[in-house]
Parts: sequence; structure tokens; C-alpha cells
Amino acid sequence: MLKINVDLKGTDIPLETIGIDMGQSLTKIVYVDENRLNLLSLSTKTNISKIEEIIENKKDNYTIFNFTGGRCFRLFRNYSKKFNVKIFNEFEANVKGIEYLYSLEKSKKLLSSLVVTMGTGTSILLKNENYKHLGGSAMGGGFFMGLIKQIFNLNDFQEAINLAKNGDRYNVDLKVSDIYDSEDNRIDLLFREFTAASFGKIDNSFDRNSLRKEDFIKSLICVIGENIGTIAALMAENNGITDIIFSGGFLRENRPLRKILSLICKVNKKKAIFLKNSEFSAAIGALLL
Repeated sequence: MLKINVDLKGTDIPLETIGIDMGQSLTKIVYVDENRLNLLSLSTKTNISKIEEIIENKKDNYTIFNFTGGRCFRLFRNYSKKFNVKIFNEFEANVKGIEYLYSLEKSKKLLSSLVVTMGTGTSILLKNENYKHLGGSAMGGGFFMGLIKQIFNLNDFQEAINLAKNGDRYNVDLKVSDIYDSEDNRIDLLFREFTAASFGKIDNSFDRNSLRKEDFIKSLICVIGENIGTIAALMAENNGITDIIFSGGFLRENRPLRKILSLICKVNKKKAIFLKNSEFSAAIGALLL
């Protein structure tokens, strides 16, 4: 469990409420205890009984249970018969939580920005005076974990991220510089560093036995990051936005993903922002709503 020290003076954090965000992969639970914001994350699929146990154990000290997330409806319906429960749109809860985390970390109010949440899939919201769901992508943590499970029989997210940190994507990815002759001056040095084809070196001449997990997983993370980063940068440009806030569980300790998202934003003259504990934003938002 993570804990954040919070100064409750002058804040509207409800002490009697628990925020619960049940996503496809993870369930996040947030509540205040002894001036600390307690953040708990559990697997939705394998820990339903544990989630129910936590709720039951908290009912004597907390009187309101606020639910959000795509997988929360069954528990919300069951507990509505015996607890004071509410259910919220996850986009609304996510923006509310991002606003809180931003003000906590930056000590200022969140202005117009794009909020890109990378969980099992990816959603993109425009945040100005209100918020608007612009769209998203099926690429995210679910896509990532599904592929590495199928290819390497690997189902531990942290193990996969640790492998990627030691990988070299350009053992399997084709760069523009791999195609153009070094003396060809039709393209500049920056463009030469762009990815021409993800996994482009895995062709008929590639020795399958030489494929390293580290390289493949690093490339896969960059495939997702380059695509989401490009989509987000274009949406930000179309809406006159400079700041892009990237959040969600897929970013947790995922330095390769943060690096590629930052690079894509820099190339497109956008500012990539990563907030601490952003995977808990929807649960925090549910707590505050």
C-alpha cells in the first residue's frame, strides 16, 4: 500500500468516504487515514474476495463508498442494499483526480490540457473549463500483456518492464538510417533517428534463435508509446493544447514508455507531464466527487 502525506487544512477531502476504481485489470482503493491518503492497488480478476473483504472491514469507520470504473457495477449494485454508495462516470472521476494530483504536486491549478490515461486500453480527454472525451486507442497495458503472454508465456508486468530496461529496440526495429545511405542528404539527422518499421529487422534473414526478450519487449513498449504519443500530439494540436498529461497503470515504473512519450511530445513541440501515483487518479476522483 502507498501512502501520501496530505495537509487536510483548507481541503475538501471527505474523511468518511472511500473511492474505489475497478478497471479491467486493476482495482484501486483510496481513503484518508491519519492525515494520509492511502492508495491500494489489487488485481480485479484475482482479488474480488479481497476487495470485498476490505470494503466490509472499512464499513465501521467509513460511511460512503464511491465507485467508478468499468468493472464496478456488480459490487455497486450489491452494496447499494446495505451501504451508502454512489457510482460515477470514470472520465469525470479521472479528470477530478488528475486535477487534485496536479495541484498537490505543482501547487497550482490545472489549466487546459490533454489527459491521456494508459491502462488496459487508452483514453484521451480534453480538459478545459469542463472535459470532453475525444477518443482513445485499443493499445495499452492489455495489448502489451496479451502479446508477451502469447509470445513468451510471460504474465508478470513488473518482470516485463525490468527486462525492457535492459533491451535494445534497434536489434529488432528498423530506423530510417538503416534504409538511407549515410551520404544521402535528402533527409536530416533527426529524421534518420525515427523508427521506419517496428520489428522491421525480423525478416526472412533474421535468426529467430537470436531474438532476445529484452529487445522485443522494449520495442513493443515503444510501438505503443510512439502510436499513443503521436495520436495525443495531433489531438493536442487540433485543440490548441500544449500540455499533455500522461497517466495510468501502464506507466507504473515504465521508464522506457515515459522516455518515448516525452520524445514524441518534444518533437511535436508539446510538453509531456507525468504525475506521481497517476494510476490512482480515478479512485481519488471518486473519493472527491
